[in-house]
Amino acid sequence: MPTPTPASPPVFSLRRGFNPLARRVAQRDGFPVVPGAFPVLGHMPANAVDMLGLMRDAERALGPMFYMNLGFGQWNLVYAKPDAFALFKNKLTTSEYMREGGSGVLFGEGVIVHDGARHRHLRAAMNGPFQPRGLEAAQVGAIVADLVERRVSAWVGRRDVRVLAETRELALEVMFRLVGVDESETAAWRHQYEELLLLIVNLPSELPGLPRSRGLRARRWIDERLGAMIARARAAGGEDGLLPALLHSRDEAGAALSDEDLIDNLRLIFLAGHETSATTMAWMVAHLAEEPEVWHKLRAEALAASDLPRSPRDLRQFPYAEAVFRETLRLHPPVAADARRALVDFELDGRTVRKGTMVTIPILTLSRDPAQYPEPDTFRPERWLDRQEALSPLELVQFGGGPHFCLGYHLAWMEIVAFATALGRALPALGPRLQNGFPAPRYIPLLHPSASMKARFD
Repeated sequence: MPTPTPASPPVFSLRRGFNPLARRVAQRDGFPVVPGAFPVLGHMPANAVDMLGLMRDAERALGPMFYMNLGFGQWNLVYAKPDAFALFKNKLTTSEYMREGGSGVLFGEGVIVHDGARHRHLRAAMNGPFQPRGLEAAQVGAIVADLVERRVSAWVGRRDVRVLAETRELALEVMFRLVGVDESETAAWRHQYEELLLLIVNLPSELPGLPRSRGLRARRWIDERLGAMIARARAAGGEDGLLPALLHSRDEAGAALSDEDLIDNLRLIFLAGHETSATTMAWMVAHLAEEPEVWHKLRAEALAASDLPRSPRDLRQFPYAEAVFRETLRLHPPVAADARRALVDFELDGRTVRKGTMVTIPILTLSRDPAQYPEPDTFRPERWLDRQEALSPLELVQFGGGPHFCLGYHLAWMEIVAFATALGRALPALGPRLQNGFPAPRYIPLLHPSASMKARFD
């Protein structure tokens, strides 16, 4: 049962972004409201600075269910218990709210914003190329391994490497190479995707220079080029590679993806496939620099292998690199929180959630649940080794769940294990060394290390 709401909760710290004058806890639909919201912006500034601290402070003071104002009147009910994971599979909730506002412009009609028959069509038509067999048929593993090895080798001997910028370039290059984008265009695409991500910031104004206007301009640039790529691939008629595989893929009824479907979903795949992988790789470098014992174990495994993993089947040869990948992702899930909208009134933990309520699943705190992970804030890859049982859905929460489980899961697994192995094979025995300390987290638009993070690879 939820912890009873205390009559006089402690005053929240201003460091968390709360107003220390807010001593009485308001209620909304019978649930406590996190105090200290700013006018108009709500709790957005506190989320941007320290989402983990905000969530933990709120749960300690208010119990596992509380309302947050995400800015501009957008209220979300946070359910901070492992049972929240069930909302990913609950037919009483929906993802289709993401077709509205900035998210709607960002995701278009992609698979992520649909449920029901429309979602089943899109997912079934795209699923095959992203499964291990499809990735192997398109020789994705070999492409990924070559690109990762070349990029990491270029870091050797360098100082002042801006790690996040480099991993973003690498992850974007991987995605583009898989669908045939020329290497010379990578920097331009990366800039446009950085602009596109501004649509996540919930600012309604489209005045020139503001986030929404810049994001819309970036989407037009991206969509125009995606359309041209699809047209060229259709005209060429080839069957090798990820894009041709998507062109030829069909759902259970034999229906193909339209050009509009492909544009919306490729835009989403590029976004999810590069930004999430890039942030995970950057965090990995930071932890390897701070954990010499982990670094030496990873390096020993990498040097004992004859090559990087070049297919999904090869991944079983790199259990420690996989453990480093999973532990990094556990501590730093790029999508720190997800949400669903209630389609009807329903009971959650013995309390009524009203139709239309936005319910937030805090992936960040689920990934650090002390009941699931002893010493939850400690980087300990060994927790993933020598397991007798398969990974549970909750242990994969960083990839979502239910029908919307991440389409690119197997690709991300292969790419980031290859990256970890490439580091172990290419870098000197000292490994990476941070120039300005362990990076501070940034939570908007996704959870990533500070862009000022620098490392030495000499």
